[in-house]
Amino acid sequence: MNTEDFPRNIWIALGTLSGAGVILAFIRTWAWFSKSGKDVIDLPTIGKLLIHIMGIVGTVFFLVSAGASLWWLAFFKKQYDEDFEDNSQALQGIIRLLLIIAFALKTIDIFHLIARQTTVDIFFMDWERPKAGDMNHVSAWRTCFVANEFNEIQTFRRIRVSFHLLLVLFLLKVIGVENLALANPEISLSQLPPIVNSTVDYHLIFRTGVAFPLIIGVALLQYIFYVIFYQRFIEDKIMNFVDLCSVSNISVFILDQNRHGHYLHGRSPHGTTDVNMKDMLMNLERESRMMSGTRGLQANSTDQIFIMKINRTFRAQYDLLFRKYTDFVGPRKRTDGREGYTDVLLESYQNLNSFLCAYIDHSLPNLQYIIRNRYFLEKLFNYEFQIGLDAGYMDSLFFIDNDKTFTKILFYGEENSLFIWNTITFLFIDYLSKNFVLATIITYLLNLIVVSMRNSFGRRNLSKKTLVPRELLI
Repeated sequence: MNTEDFPRNIWIALGTLSGAGVILAFIRTWAWFSKSGKDVIDLPTIGKLLIHIMGIVGTVFFLVSAGASLWWLAFFKKQYDEDFEDNSQALQGIIRLLLIIAFALKTIDIFHLIARQTTVDIFFMDWERPKAGDMNHVSAWRTCFVANEFNEIQTFRRIRVSFHLLLVLFLLKVIGVENLALANPEISLSQLPPIVNSTVDYHLIFRTGVAFPLIIGVALLQYIFYVIFYQRFIEDKIMNFVDLCSVSNISVFILDQNRHGHYLHGRSPHGTTDVNMKDMLMNLERESRMMSGTRGLQANSTDQIFIMKINRTFRAQYDLLFRKYTDFVGPRKRTDGREGYTDVLLESYQNLNSFLCAYIDHSLPNLQYIIRNRYFLEKLFNYEFQIGLDAGYMDSLFFIDNDKTFTKILFYGEENSLFIWNTITFLFIDYLSKNFVLATIITYLLNLIVVSMRNSFGRRNLSKKTLVPRELLI
């Protein structure tokens, strides 16, 4: 068994992949820099670069350590002998170090993900027009209902962590896949009786090599089941939310960066949705028979999801209207009564709602936009390039978003990062404790803490940015 060169090969792989990861981090930071509308490189830009590097390098360390363990299990288990433990001591130390660093870096990356998602600007645009001509007569329940539905999908994931961990633990402990990691050359799902005057033990590298492909395989099966069966025949939570917006006559305006965002067009083709049950059913019937207009932003179009690239003038006007509310709720909410607070809340909401509706309707001459599809390279790099257009259109662009990239502000759109962190946590805890049960429990609890943090901060941000009182968010 020749294992002397294996540690050196691991360091070579780490260096190569980490170098490529740093380049990728620079590309992501450059895209963020452009979307933020910054003119000079400042401390937040450098901080963003470091966070991107930590997230990518953490993933690299995890993949190298898990891949090396799987390789060791596949090609060296049959060669196990009395010298195997001594020959693998160096590699065990390297993998332990890599898993510790990977866990620390990915945990920081997850905290950054939560901070990024819970600080976006979001507003629910109400297209409903009052029947009596008084804006105060427009019902707010539709907006509150859409806000609550959005609040529910903030932490929705295609991979259910509790089910995933229980199934992995079942396969490891009950089916006996864990026994493939026994410190002997035998390959069996059943634990062989120990030799006289010896104890049955598991090899650390073999344990990681067994758990890693099992976790990936179970997650892949769950993902395929969701995409092929659940999403098609039971429910697609994301598209159901978009449909709910159309039924409620509510659009969603999202700014995840200073000059970049997403728009979900929910304007009803029927003009009004605050109607009785009979009229609502008749509207849906006419729409199903194509006897009414389409739900898309453009005429005769069904495209409802867009990526926005806005100009500085629009952003300044948006901030000005929103600041009138935030300036009030800070120092003056404690001194004024509840009635004064609600008056300012209503006025701020109506002003911002009217401004955004006029912007979408092309009713603001100095704030115009055009709509186009994204090019292949723009989809590949997830970045919208500057193109030469007439004056006034340079930065005011809407891109048709068939890939639903707006889910990047939800756990749904960051499934890969969250799954990698869950996997690192499981392997890291097991490597230190040699206990899959303990790894399952701690992984579940840490994931529960992260979900609770995302729900709490997301709910607070949703209330603050949409002007929907927090008491109405269930």
